[in-house]
Amino acid sequence: MYRLIKPTIEMKTAYEAYINDWKDESLTPVTSDLKDKTYEQMLDEFYRAEHDINLPKGYVPDSNYFFVNEHKELLGFVNIRHYLDDILFKIRGHIAYGLKPSARGNGLSKIMLDLAIEKAREKGIKNILMVCDKSNIASRKTIEACGGVLKDEVYDVTDHEIIQRFWISYEEKKHE
Repeated sequence: MYRLIKPTIEMKTAYEAYINDWKDESLTPVTSDLKDKTYEQMLDEFYRAEHDINLPKGYVPDSNYFFVNEHKELLGFVNIRHYLDDILFKIRGHIAYGLKPSARGNGLSKIMLDLAIEKAREKGIKNILMVCDKSNIASRKTIEACGGVLKDEVYDVTDHEIIQRFWISYEEKKHE
């Protein structure tokens, strides 16, 4: 059984093992502005972000979850943005997620994203914008498998990538 749970201090060791799994990856499992903070500082940042407490300019409230199995092994990380500003709307979307490299290839990304979509719906987000780099075929397939419909592509001038933008609507997902 897989589920999304809120990060807690008790998950520190599992989080450290999760981060170590990413050592050879260029992608990061958490937002880059948190990667140099201690676990305790990261938990504090998560709490402040979710409760909209002193967020820096350009940030929106968000919720963070660990994707775990029945043994509480940390397999993935999910970030759900409560609403989108102009930049998030153009190139980032409502949900960011990452599955640790050693857990890939087993269909877990779809399970994790399905759970994230349900969490987003609980937060009142009916139409969910998902994005991925055009070159990330695995992510595109996961988004489509979860009801994502490609709407357009935009160029990200910062990362010099073509970004594919997908919408997952409540009605489309509800009928699957």
